[in-house]
Amino acid sequence: MTRVLPLLVVLVTAVLFGSPAPAVGQQQKMAMILPGPVEDGDFNALGYNALKEVGKTYKLETSHSERVAVADAERVAREYINSGYRIVAFHGGQFLTTAQKLAPQFADVSFIIETQTKQVPANVWNINRHFYEGFYPLGVLAALTTKSNRIAYIAGIRLPDFISSLNAVYTAIKETNPKAELKYAFVGDQNDPLKARQSAQAMIGEGADVIVSQLNLGVIGVTEAVKASGKPVIVTTFYTDKHTSAPAVYATSLLLDFNQAYRDVVGSILKGQRTGQYAMRPGQAMSLAPIHNIPADVGKRVEAVYRDVAAGKKVVPDILDKIVVP
Repeated sequence: MTRVLPLLVVLVTAVLFGSPAPAVGQQQKMAMILPGPVEDGDFNALGYNALKEVGKTYKLETSHSERVAVADAERVAREYINSGYRIVAFHGGQFLTTAQKLAPQFADVSFIIETQTKQVPANVWNINRHFYEGFYPLGVLAALTTKSNRIAYIAGIRLPDFISSLNAVYTAIKETNPKAELKYAFVGDQNDPLKARQSAQAMIGEGADVIVSQLNLGVIGVTEAVKASGKPVIVTTFYTDKHTSAPAVYATSLLLDFNQAYRDVVGSILKGQRTGQYAMRPGQAMSLAPIHNIPADVGKRVEAVYRDVAAGKKVVPDILDKIVVP
């Protein structure tokens, strides 16, 4: 009978939760699913580094899968869960639907997602990326810097938190320099330099002299387009500070500290808080890189606007369900 009971426990657990329960005293295991390569020096590298840090901080066994397409995310996640992983993080807003599908099926697993969704299941933490708050100061920078009054915004995937960023840039431009026009493009891939370069070339050809980029590796294509044009075009970007890679091109970057975000969220999970919203915003796991290639007075004004947003003195509209740019 003593041999049968453990087997019954496993079977009952599998029926109720869809996966075997971890053994008592077993080391907690956390997995992360990433959409791109961890050596990109950008978004995926930041996620991978955060995974390693929380693993070290909380003595977790960690694993990751990179270059995972949305269509494969569910299969990869199920493999981790069936292998005893009880914390599964989806590093990318494109995986929201997958997490929402799996969460009710695996009540003993804590999932982490990164979107601007307002409601999550009882076993899901959302790192709510308030990109729009950080992109408002970038819109102010573009509005004050442009000489042609033509500004471009280029992103890859049309995600809700990217739409809200675009709308925030447009709002900042209209409030700061109503004469300026904003053109935008979603090229369909965050990591395709060729598509990004083609889009940037078209925007520059139409007179854009400031490009607000919300791309990952694709931003390399934007930089190439600027250099090839021979025109004085500046670019803002996000995730990491890319100034040293093109000192004459980049104005600044919106920096995201995923180490802090994951450290706080995983710490809460380990304390028993299985769900919640973590606001990644100016002043919390989000900062502004040093500003270059624009007049000093403009830089100071942009920094002041950023501080006002961080302090809540400037409220940025969060419009993520539609694009308001004409």
